[in-house]
Amino acid sequence: MSTNWSGYVQAATQNHTFTEVSDTMVVPTVVASAAGTQYAADWVGIGGYNTNPRDPTLVQDGIQTIVTTTHGSTTTTYDAWTEILPQPERPLSFAVNPGDVVIATVRQTAKNKWKMTVDDTTTGANGTRIVKYRSRGLSAEAIHERPCIKGNCQVETDLANLADTTNVTFGPGSYSESAPGASPVTEPLLGTAAGATLNELLMVDNNNKTIATPSDPSAAQDAFAVGYGDSAPVAPTN
Repeated sequence: MSTNWSGYVQAATQNHTFTEVSDTMVVPTVVASAAGTQYAADWVGIGGYNTNPRDPTLVQDGIQTIVTTTHGSTTTTYDAWTEILPQPERPLSFAVNPGDVVIATVRQTAKNKWKMTVDDTTTGANGTRIVKYRSRGLSAEAIHERPCIKGNCQVETDLANLADTTNVTFGPGSYSESAPGASPVTEPLLGTAAGATLNELLMVDNNNKTIATPSDPSAAQDAFAVGYGDSAPVAPTN
């Protein structure tokens, strides 16, 4: 259970276990909008999971949906982005659209060097960011999120309201433990690396009500879906 993440996380106990994560996702469509602004972010990442002690490092990229309704008029925007904690999110310079098929990848290409790529396979647009960054490499995840939008992100009131969208499908997804710079040997994202555990996360709101629920993993252990609300969607078929 999480106040801002829904999806799956592989969590390891050994530093630098994960060196790559990649997943394919379909940009969701906003179903309904209340007054004000709601957000939904869909991404892959290395690190950031609430292990004990918490891993403060996170390298991530993906897509974001923002819907705003004011005086009965609704505006929806979509974008692609990258982020490394504790720095703020940085947008990539191309637009995405609901229904687009997007591949998000985070890869360690050398010691403390990371490449973040978002590819819109529907339009052919893409963006890449390369950074120097010390990651603990303790987790690999694919997540549907209500992001932090204010404050220091230490309390639930700093989190956005989650946008009501169609189910978000993730898959096929993969992870790698290959040495940085080597050709990655990938495994299904919802399998488990040696010494790691697979964690399913339901998202709850400030009143502990479930607001986003993942499906079971697909038969091939490389895909799942996240639905708005407390009902789990059907797992994708391979």
